[in-house]
Amino acid sequence: MRNSERFILAYNAITKELEKMLKIKKYVPFHQLLEMAKKKNGVIDHYLNDLRDITYLRNAIVHDKNYPEIAIAEPHTHIVEKLEHILKEIQKPQKVIPLFEKEVKTLNGTSTLSEVLHLMKSYSYTQFPAFDDNGFLGLITDRSIVRWMAQNIDEIEVKIRKEDIKVFDILSPQTHKKNVIFVNKDQNIFDIQQKFLNHRDKYLTRLEAVLITETGDPLEKLLGIITPFDLLKTNSLKSY
Repeated sequence: MRNSERFILAYNAITKELEKMLKIKKYVPFHQLLEMAKKKNGVIDHYLNDLRDITYLRNAIVHDKNYPEIAIAEPHTHIVEKLEHILKEIQKPQKVIPLFEKEVKTLNGTSTLSEVLHLMKSYSYTQFPAFDDNGFLGLITDRSIVRWMAQNIDEIEVKIRKEDIKVFDILSPQTHKKNVIFVNKDQNIFDIQQKFLNHRDKYLTRLEAVLITETGDPLEKLLGIITPFDLLKTNSLKSY
């Protein structure tokens, strides 16, 4: 099969996926489908520029008077393979579980700062969800600890020795529940990337971590955690 044929097959399949995603039954130009879908689908948003670019090549191929007998341009194999890869990601994007499944170290409200620092040293983690009997309290991070210490510099030395500093103390001044979200285990990694990118615009603070449970309910058992650094290491999000 010629590259041009593979290219058009993949392009048409993506068009059908977009129409199905948006529940559209009438003709809508491809570029408009992209603009509508990017707000709803992290895969489309991630590959948006690539998908915009291939529209010009598709038009050059199919609008030529000699097509389909002769293609005015034969796409490079890399371009065809990239488009086929995008189609696969749209049809079956990688889920957060099992990719980010792990045992999550948690704290309670009465855990001391000394305990938190020892956990950070032992496990090289920088985020710890905190819970009490009523549910989720917030996320303790290296950043929140430094911020709290800077605000309480005069009292820190004595308090650390007496182990008087509790997780409650560090969480209480901050809008701690705005820097973390819960998602269900079926979320895909592209939608998670979109959440990290758009969180600050919505909540005026950065998203420090995404916590994964069965259905996204904070009262359920934690199945995993995703940090911005974790996402950067994900192969599916790297350039093809």
